[in-house]
Amino acid sequence: MSTKRGCPSHPYAIMQLKPPGEPYICSGCREVGFESSYHCENSNCSYILHEECANAVSLAFHPFFPNKCFEFHEKAPGDRQRYCDGCGKDVSGFVYHCSSKGYDLHPCCLKLKPRISDEEGLVTLELSQKVPFRCVKCKHRNVVKGVKGWSYVSSGSGENYCYHVSCVKELILENYNYRYFSQVALRNMEIVPRGRRPRRLGTIKKYTVLVFKLVFSAIFGNPISAIVALVEALA
Repeated sequence: MSTKRGCPSHPYAIMQLKPPGEPYICSGCREVGFESSYHCENSNCSYILHEECANAVSLAFHPFFPNKCFEFHEKAPGDRQRYCDGCGKDVSGFVYHCSSKGYDLHPCCLKLKPRISDEEGLVTLELSQKVPFRCVKCKHRNVVKGVKGWSYVSSGSGENYCYHVSCVKELILENYNYRYFSQVALRNMEIVPRGRRPRRLGTIKKYTVLVFKLVFSAIFGNPISAIVALVEALA
């Protein structure tokens, strides 16, 4: 069952759906967002929710955890700090919790796309529970010690690359305060390994832009304005 969640400070105010715009921090799960979001109609209130958080369901399931049920909580149960079993980041707000195994998932991680490809089918990203090799960004298999976290694995270029969901989230969050993503910031993201040139796509720049668009879309939805700005900066 899904129940629209409203602003706790203005319980009688209507939450208004707004199209993608500038990046924001969700007041529910405390994760960064780019896609459409719900805002409190009170003009002096900054309460904002991801669509996944505003429309959270009471019970949810995920194919990586067969026969396990996740219950929605506005605050992580228990007294200890918890982390998301999807991205490996801390849980600071809304969460889906499996009481039988102690698993936790951010609402946005629960909804991550299992597979995404470009229009021409040149590159495909598959969401993987296991990290098959080192992440391009952090150069490690584990997000932190003992925590692998999920990753997107690319294929179709003749070589495979792995991207931790948490690493992509982190590099976006690092640049959250920018109105746009500078060319310097994007170069530092290292979306593909240095010195590696995919054969099928011809140039590393074209491949970098394509992979970044796919990774960004898979994790943050498909906010066209944000992707266009990123691609323009890369180009």
